[in-house]
Amino acid sequence: MICSRLLWKTPFVLSLAVLLADFTEIRAFANRSECRNATIDDVNWSLKKYSKCLPDIIAKGEKASINFLAWTLQETLDLLRPVQEQFCKQLPPCPRPVAPKNGGLVCVTIDNTQYCKPMCNKGYDFQFLRSSRLYEVCGNATGFSWTTQLSGGKALAVCNPSEVAISGAKSAYFPSNSTCVHTLAFPETQAEQLNIFLQEIAQQGIDGSSRDRGADCIICGY
Repeated sequence: MICSRLLWKTPFVLSLAVLLADFTEIRAFANRSECRNATIDDVNWSLKKYSKCLPDIIAKGEKASINFLAWTLQETLDLLRPVQEQFCKQLPPCPRPVAPKNGGLVCVTIDNTQYCKPMCNKGYDFQFLRSSRLYEVCGNATGFSWTTQLSGGKALAVCNPSEVAISGAKSAYFPSNSTCVHTLAFPETQAEQLNIFLQEIAQQGIDGSSRDRGADCIICGY
């Protein structure tokens, strides 16, 4: 199961903002019975419904309403993130890797070894040269610690603002029309990045046929 750590960031935040816009005007929220019957699909439907008209609505918003929305959005995202983390099956006793802000990690587990490929969003590049360092590893051969260029042992890469992307392999960057969190919004794009990584490690002699499919995971940083 491919995991997600965050919903499609920009459209999600904008859509959720407009969904909550009415609440900021009347300070009225769903009661307990309404919440009991609601589902995540109901919320997603509302977000999609308002996503295209949100910029115009925000432009007309008052200061107090905008500030209230910002607080509500942050509270909502803080609730979502730990839940999304639970969808990622971690290889014990390897520590859970920390994805780079403005990017993410594509991870697979093969023969009790976890492989994670750091990726940056468009407009960002790696802090250190990674063109020949496609992924980081954690398993028995590494003493169940991550092979990383950074101190601390959990952060696998840093994505800094950059007009050019030259420090990593060509596939180590999300498409120009996407981001890590956008990739997580669609099963097809998640599977695409996962398959690219599996092909790459296969070219390095790592047989992915015995991988733990339940540990397939994409983690986005923030």
